[in-house]
Amino acid sequence: MTSTKSHSHFLKGRYALLACVALLLALPQFLRAECSPYAGLATINEISEKEKFIELKLLSSGIAPSTYDGWRLEFCALGGNNKPFSCSGLQPVSGASKTTQPWLVMDSADLGGATINLAGMDVRLSDANGRTIDYVRVGSSVDDSEDATCSSDPDDLPFDTRLSLVGGESGKYARRRPDGNGDWSLSEGASDGKDTEGDTNDEGVLGPSISIDNVEVFQGETAVFTVSFDAAQSSDVLIDFETRDLSAAASVDYSSEVGTIRVAAGNSQATVSVQTLNSGNPDQTEFFVVLSNPRMSGEAQFGTFISQAGIATILPSENRLDRFEVSAASTASVCAPVQVTIRALDQQGDVVTDYDGQVSLQTSSGSGNWTGGASDIPTGSLSPSPDNDNDGIVSYQFADTDNGTVSLALANATADELRVAVTDIADGQQGRSAPIQFLENAFVIESADANGLDIVAERDHSFVARAIRRDPVDGECGLIPDYDGQVDVKAWLSRTGDDPGGIAPVLDSGISTTAPGTAMPSSDNLSLTFNGGLAAFSLATSDVGQYRLNLLDNTSGTVVDSAGNPLPIPGTGALWTVRPDRFALAVTGNPSAADASGPVFRSAGQAFELVLSAVGAKGSALPGYGQEGSPQSAIVSHNLVQPTGGEPGILSGTLSIPGTSFSNGEATVSNLSWNEVGILELSGDNPAYLGVAPAVTGQSGSVGRFVPDRFEIAVAPGELAPFCSAGSAFVYAGQEMSWAVVPELTISAVGPGTYVTRNYTEGDFQKLTADDVARSTPATDNAQAYLSGPSYPITSSLQAGLITDANLGVLTFSFSTTDSFVYDKAVDGRVSPFSPDMTITVDAVQDSDGVRVPAVPLAVTPFAPFEIRYGRWELENVYGPENVDELFMTFGAEVWNGSRFVEHVADACSSWATTPITDPEVHHVLVADSGNLTGGSGGPLTLEPKGTLGTDTLIWDVPVWFESDRDGDGALEDPVGLATFGVYRGHDRIIYWQER
Repeated sequence: MTSTKSHSHFLKGRYALLACVALLLALPQFLRAECSPYAGLATINEISEKEKFIELKLLSSGIAPSTYDGWRLEFCALGGNNKPFSCSGLQPVSGASKTTQPWLVMDSADLGGATINLAGMDVRLSDANGRTIDYVRVGSSVDDSEDATCSSDPDDLPFDTRLSLVGGESGKYARRRPDGNGDWSLSEGASDGKDTEGDTNDEGVLGPSISIDNVEVFQGETAVFTVSFDAAQSSDVLIDFETRDLSAAASVDYSSEVGTIRVAAGNSQATVSVQTLNSGNPDQTEFFVVLSNPRMSGEAQFGTFISQAGIATILPSENRLDRFEVSAASTASVCAPVQVTIRALDQQGDVVTDYDGQVSLQTSSGSGNWTGGASDIPTGSLSPSPDNDNDGIVSYQFADTDNGTVSLALANATADELRVAVTDIADGQQGRSAPIQFLENAFVIESADANGLDIVAERDHSFVARAIRRDPVDGECGLIPDYDGQVDVKAWLSRTGDDPGGIAPVLDSGISTTAPGTAMPSSDNLSLTFNGGLAAFSLATSDVGQYRLNLLDNTSGTVVDSAGNPLPIPGTGALWTVRPDRFALAVTGNPSAADASGPVFRSAGQAFELVLSAVGAKGSALPGYGQEGSPQSAIVSHNLVQPTGGEPGILSGTLSIPGTSFSNGEATVSNLSWNEVGILELSGDNPAYLGVAPAVTGQSGSVGRFVPDRFEIAVAPGELAPFCSAGSAFVYAGQEMSWAVVPELTISAVGPGTYVTRNYTEGDFQKLTADDVARSTPATDNAQAYLSGPSYPITSSLQAGLITDANLGVLTFSFSTTDSFVYDKAVDGRVSPFSPDMTITVDAVQDSDGVRVPAVPLAVTPFAPFEIRYGRWELENVYGPENVDELFMTFGAEVWNGSRFVEHVADACSSWATTPITDPEVHHVLVADSGNLTGGSGGPLTLEPKGTLGTDTLIWDVPVWFESDRDGDGALEDPVGLATFGVYRGHDRIIYWQER
């Protein structure tokens, strides 16, 4: 990556380039992100350098904690005092230390301890899927780090994202004004109590507190938002507004609006109306209205926002109550209640499963009493209860758990024909039953099964037919004892409009069986064995369905009228809904890993296939499922199995499988994916098959193991340590150097897009070890060459690094503090001082599952704020009489300046000792000593003459970085010093001396 701009007021020379490159690498998610649908509903609102916090503001009261808990905040800032930049990593907003809505405040601990620096930084707020909600850049020090797919253009991020630098003190603060959606400004001086942590930035602004509500409407209705003041004002107040998409699209789901509302003097409310469209979208969608610029007649701000964005939820018309379906048996006994089933339907005829309104029920005859039914037992409330006034009128309050369908029992002691009318008390939607004929003599068909009327396919169900009459003399009801022994009857089904028309059930009386059709047969088709008016039979099913059983005896002549003429005895049962026993879920190719050591199935975000079957009690697929008049669907969800207590993640794809996708009771979904690491379990659910409880459910068992899609890596290049920095910092050629700041690789386990898989660092699901990070050492300097042309060689030693958890799903690989690097010293390397420029290459990062960093090799070029200098150790030859008390030999460090050796005045760090000096000490004694250089000079050495004449040669065994080629033979040698005694006697204090 190439830097195209200079930022010399932050960084100098090469370090500026390295820091910019590193900052881009440190924020790969900036480069790959996209705008979140929540952009415009929350902002980065205030940054304090001194108090070390970043404040967020939720612009809408419709953003619940369950939503923003999945958001992340991150920033990178330039370091002070020529130190590398500091990055926070992805920090969960759920960890905010202060949550006084609408403000969320994240302090230093919440931000991972990284340092805020308003001399240069950028901050990004992202949603649970890694998409950008808001972004701000301070200065131009992080130019190009902003994601091109989510820019500051009005169509993407709606509010100001640029903060210009100002001079002045450190400890600054930055804020938006107006609060929430205004432009950024940066203080010139320190905050010193001026920041407004967890409070509005609009201190001192006059006017009311302003809020806007959230609304819910059906497609085609007008969404009316109410804008409210905490108190009426004496003058008109103007407020601008505009609509913005969330999941709804302007001109498709609603008509976009931009305008200004006026809250008249003396009023505390006004409304914003937005027309929604009949898009036919089967899903719930949302848009929002954002308010801005509250003012009176002038332009000055007047009023502060508590909430300034109202969210509209558009419900699909299929969830809107249109009418009621009221069904009951066509014939009933005056001696037994008849079941009346009420279903709330939308315009498409589908059950409104979340209907929770109150209805009134009334019989056309004005007679009858109501109770809860035996099938689909109501969970709402009946009023009056008990109902014993025999007026046929009652009200019922639906409960959510009724799922839009309820069965009530109507008892009517009058042998007449009636209808039942149902009306929604609030909005007036209605429904009416077909005629119900109450009879003095009838068959009553009842469940004799332990499961009541919960009828499951492939599970036999017991019933009883009771022949009941009301005695014409005493009016008492009872069984007809003449029904005794075998009686042949006609049996057929009345299927509802929702019945899929599948395989017919079988009636088994013990002496005969029949698979009844849908029309009254021309002859008897079922023999029942009665015992004192009771006959038992069973229902065997192999498919789903919804129907009533009709029985008719018009041939036995068991019951006659007063003239002795045979009477037909009819009977119609309650509504039978035959549901699946469960869903069977099979994931294609699933190895069903039990724990983190199990086989890999998919990477996070990779598609997989689910086959979901509606099955009966014996496990056979039920061909009628999905073929109903209101095709029955299935909802797919998931729960986390491993790691325990980890992040459940998001399951994507077709999670609501429409009934039309089923064939022979089976549906295949090929686009499911999960964004996390670990093992999950899938569930299928239909909360009420054809509106009747209980729910049909099923589980897949363990699905997985899932691993990350890839690793993304961010480089903090570290800093090499100089040997000496007392003056201008340096390291000698040939001298070992290590780290002042060890380089770090921030390795994020990434799923789809930029999402970081938080479960990767949970327990044994982390497979990456320090040995999995392959690196190559630098062999030569990137720029400097030897005198003869080849690149300047480097001897390097990289020790084992260390892997630690930095955050959920994020690892830090730290280089070792014992790494070493030596710029090799040779005669050919006697060049002018230069800045070291070396690169360590990250060749591969790949864990034992094969998850890897795709963008390798990767360069790690550490910051090196010093020079490599070619030095030598120099001893001065000394001469003196043999009879002096002491002779002093000076020494010190010299450095090559490009043309000659000069005293190395910057060296105040090299130590010395007489121990490594080879000295014959023929004519003197060397006094033992040690110390440190000062200004490049040391000692001097103290030599005590022995009184003899001659020369001693001292050879100092110095490190290689102080050796030099003194004799021109092309080899480096230790420094040599000569000490000569007896050359002269010293000063005899004689003015004139002449020999004769």
